[in-house]
Amino acid sequence: MYRYLTVLAVAVLQVSAQSPHDGDILSSKPWPALPAFESLDDFSRKYFPKAVYEEARTQNDFDVLDITYASDGIPVRGILVRPKNPADRKWPEILFARGGTGDYGRITLANDDVASCAQEHTPCLTLIDLYLLAKAGFVVIASDYRFHGAMAKRDEWGGADVNDLLNLVPALHSMDFVDSSRLYMYGISRGGTMTYLALKRGAPVRAAAVVAGVSDLEGFGRYRPEFINGDETYDGWAKVWPDYASRAAEYYRDRSAVQWADKITVPILIMHSRSDRLVPVDQAIRMASALQAAGRTYALHVYANDGHSLPANRTDRNRQIVEWFTQAK
Repeated sequence: MYRYLTVLAVAVLQVSAQSPHDGDILSSKPWPALPAFESLDDFSRKYFPKAVYEEARTQNDFDVLDITYASDGIPVRGILVRPKNPADRKWPEILFARGGTGDYGRITLANDDVASCAQEHTPCLTLIDLYLLAKAGFVVIASDYRFHGAMAKRDEWGGADVNDLLNLVPALHSMDFVDSSRLYMYGISRGGTMTYLALKRGAPVRAAAVVAGVSDLEGFGRYRPEFINGDETYDGWAKVWPDYASRAAEYYRDRSAVQWADKITVPILIMHSRSDRLVPVDQAIRMASALQAAGRTYALHVYANDGHSLPANRTDRNRQIVEWFTQAK
């Protein structure tokens, strides 16, 4: 049923007499209330202190919206966190690029099922992180990308999905309470790859931050060959990328920021954990070296011992990101 509804929605949108423009918000609804802290599983309770989680769960200063917007003529879901009362100020914006592949790492919920936070941690935990950024004074928007549900196993990892990130820019700039001159980008893990690619394609941002990002896909594939060969949830790059056998070098070059660091023209903050087992720290170190060689502005911060998204250093991570953005000229 889910697959049928997804395909039907795409078809209806494509044959519409008045096709939406990229970035048009097609629908918006409140994100369902988060479950109480006590109902979470052990992993989720350890990820955030109770006070932080409960503050985000009960806050009344921001609207958290599950949105659907147009990207290349198809509906794509995402999240928007905006102030309930913007007043007369113009708010800076953060474009957040999520991590994960296909359905793994999704930030929107199927059927508004917040109870699934006990099994699929990412949506609810990511929401807390986005709230903390909004609380620091930003409007925050994020895409779930198009490759999920029936298309999850065919995630292009740097193909058409980059458009889903870029098409959030006009969505943001259609809001009269945002400052279009103060747009920033923040990517985690696979979202780091997406951030680098968006910057290469001219995303109009002042500065960017990448946490645990992948900058060299060929090296990452050697470290985690399931991304090349696939597994039960993902077909793998060798099957997803057309003519992989003859064009692999081209794909890796085009999607790996270490190969074109000179194309990055905005200040980049790179953060990573030395003990990250999902994305090795050399991905950050090699990217910093490439930016250094290209004479670009960057900062590299490596934490001695933390998890993949730096949860143990969340406060310092967020502080550095906010300072990096607000100091960018």
